[in-house]
Amino acid sequence: MTHFYRREMLAAILSQDIQFFDRAENTTGALTSRLSSQPTQLQELMGFNLSLIFIVIIQIVTMSILAIATGWKLGLVVVLGGLPPLLFAGYLRIRLEFRLDEETGKRFANSSALAGEAVAAIRTVASLALERQILDQYRNMIDGIVRTSIPSILHPMFWFALSQSVDLLVLALGFW
Repeated sequence: MTHFYRREMLAAILSQDIQFFDRAENTTGALTSRLSSQPTQLQELMGFNLSLIFIVIIQIVTMSILAIATGWKLGLVVVLGGLPPLLFAGYLRIRLEFRLDEETGKRFANSSALAGEAVAAIRTVASLALERQILDQYRNMIDGIVRTSIPSILHPMFWFALSQSVDLLVLALGFW
């Protein structure tokens, strides 16, 4: 009885594992692309960037105290009126960049999978003289990505530009 149960469990686990590789976002090229980029991103986060986050937090607190201590009226206006929009704009910029990076990775997953599989099977491609067909297929994929990317990128870029201009608005508030 337990042997049958173990065999059924093993079959269920293996079918789930096989289904994982059947999904479009988990092709060989897409997984290779993710594996090459994610360790670099983790190393960048844990290295200089993590200490930079702490430095920026300490600088914001100390500069706010210094601004209020030096000229309390202007300091309060800039710290209470300008700092929250600046922090929100910085957060919005980071979110937009991450979302754009994620969407770009999804858009190029199929084309990178095609390129990866063609390079992995280069001998087969060359022996069957399929270079032109694969290049045409790859070019069509990239052209389709460009056609769909440009309209979908306009909306996030408006908010990104607005978040970039908040710095100038806060400077104008301080000079006013």
